Amino acid sequence: MKNYLERLLNEHRRLNRLIDTCRNASRQDEMKALKRLRLSLKDRIARLQSGANPLAR
Repeated sequence: MKNYLERLLNEHRRLNRLIDTCRNASRQDEMKALKRLRLSLKDRIARLQSGANPLAR
């Protein structure tokens, strides 16, 4: 479970970097999709860290 959490945290950091590079106006749709994915990862990370069932939605 710890490896899974570490993978999620790494993916969240990677998305943060991608979002930072998508800040120009021509890539707004891509940035919105990345932000949605990042938020989903953040929710999964929070559930894991709180001890809640990560598979429950």
